[in-house]
Amino acid sequence: YIGLHCESTAKRTAAYAAFVCFQKATEGGGRFLVADGAAILAEMDTEVLQRLYERQIRISVSNLDIPPSFPTFVKTGIKDLVAAAVAPKFDMDLEMLYESDGKPGRLQAVETAERPINRHPVTGLPVWFNNAHNHARKLRDRRPCGVPEVGMTEVFYADTMDTLSLEDCQEIKRASEKHITALAMEPGDVLLVDNYRALHGRDVFEGDRFHAVSWFTWDQNDSWRGDERRIIEKNGLNQAMNSFMDFLPKDFESKQS
Repeated sequence: YIGLHCESTAKRTAAYAAFVCFQKATEGGGRFLVADGAAILAEMDTEVLQRLYERQIRISVSNLDIPPSFPTFVKTGIKDLVAAAVAPKFDMDLEMLYESDGKPGRLQAVETAERPINRHPVTGLPVWFNNAHNHARKLRDRRPCGVPEVGMTEVFYADTMDTLSLEDCQEIKRASEKHITALAMEPGDVLLVDNYRALHGRDVFEGDRFHAVSWFTWDQNDSWRGDERRIIEKNGLNQAMNSFMDFLPKDFESKQS
């Protein structure tokens, strides 16, 4: 299960997306989830909303468990190495912090503080614009999730770096899921999504499933386009993954009625 989220970092945010289905899940499930950020914002409990807005939130995007017995200078060296070599691959501003979630020896890459509300850059409409529904550990641990520990995320109040309370997570879950539309996409279907207005996710599935997405930036207003460095420069892992994808079959025989 992939919870509701937007494709966004402090450096660059996609304007639109085209999600395409080449093969739906062969053994069921895998519906595409989409929700209106403006509707979620209007639904959210005002006290919770004010608390999250005032305290702001930070999200950790990866974990690296270091033996707690390592001396401080070794931990510092590992921290500096990860910051220099790994963090830039995420294309976002990250701070390397030890033990933010309380686990001894854990090094986490944590995003900068942000408020969970954004105004759409074209319409000016306020929307719920953050990834807490997907990234909060208290929600992810209660869902089917095959993500390895290194890729598990967490959401913190920015002012204290405490993890979001269960009560706030439950309200985010309630308000978000009330406005989910679940779409059973068929081969050849393409769904166009305004990334600044709508959040998206995916339900669990069994068997094989092949979907893809193309992201589009703004054709005007260069200040909205962000850093496009990674559009030109691909790291070795991306190149290897893209080469592998080139070998996959692109035509599917559908057994659907």
